[in-house]
Amino acid sequence: MDVKNTIISELYGGAVSGQQLADKLGISRSAVWKYIKALEKEGFRISAVPNVGYKLIGADPLSIGGVDKYAGGGWEISIKKETTSTNDEAKRLAADGVKCAAVLAERQTAGRGRLGRAFVSPYGSGLYISALIRPAISAADCGKVTAFTAVATAQAVEELCGMPVDIKWVNDLYMNGRKICGILTEGSVGMENGELDYVIIGIGVNVTRHAFPKELDGIASSVEVESGKKIDRCALAGGILKRLKGAEEALKDGAFIDEYRARSCVIGKTVIVNGDYEAKVKGIADDCSLRLERDGKEMSFAAGEITLKLK
Repeated sequence: MDVKNTIISELYGGAVSGQQLADKLGISRSAVWKYIKALEKEGFRISAVPNVGYKLIGADPLSIGGVDKYAGGGWEISIKKETTSTNDEAKRLAADGVKCAAVLAERQTAGRGRLGRAFVSPYGSGLYISALIRPAISAADCGKVTAFTAVATAQAVEELCGMPVDIKWVNDLYMNGRKICGILTEGSVGMENGELDYVIIGIGVNVTRHAFPKELDGIASSVEVESGKKIDRCALAGGILKRLKGAEEALKDGAFIDEYRARSCVIGKTVIVNGDYEAKVKGIADDCSLRLERDGKEMSFAAGEITLKLK
């Protein structure tokens, strides 16, 4: 990391003196002070405590140092002020042979969800992140990636705000009955060996209060609105990435599936399948497909879209 992000990472670790920072970075205390002032202009709230040192008391901007600190290292992290889509950025890294990376953006101009839908991504109000991983799994296990990510993201959100998070099959997170997050997973499978070459997991979390398009009124919300708590986006990003490190093992042993079922807000409910017919959700199979009952007959549903039937 560069000097700025190293300082940010140290600040996230607790109070640190100017001399400690200077010694670690090999620069003067005066230079450290200038970096601190520059960070304050970017939106970091830093206090100077006598006989203690600099202390981070609040941060809103996304930073490589902050995300890396919470993620526990191991990721090639990049942050964009603006991009079309973090998934597109991650695909470019995959094409360049990068093995493990995370791309974050303050704003997406062409963010997308499943089925080609637009994902609203206003500046600074959400966490828009794509993780590039290369788990050694077969194509048959690809359907579990989104479900595992949903559990990992729900855990990270819940850890920071203390509010329960539900999962609507297959890729949406809900809080108090309103959507706070969507997940879009894309990947490349080797035609010869049938194994996954890479997978890109795009996660969009509505973090702060902001206005949603009229068509999403009453449907979408944010973590802050539903929990009443402001959460650190770096902490959220790092928490998600820390959990995604264990993707390969989790996808192979399937231990996460019980929690995926427990967090489901559709089991036992009547849903509309692909906008076409009604069915009752009987459960979630080990491959993360839905077990549906229609006209007294049980069926499996692995790909498509369901909508909760309103009473």
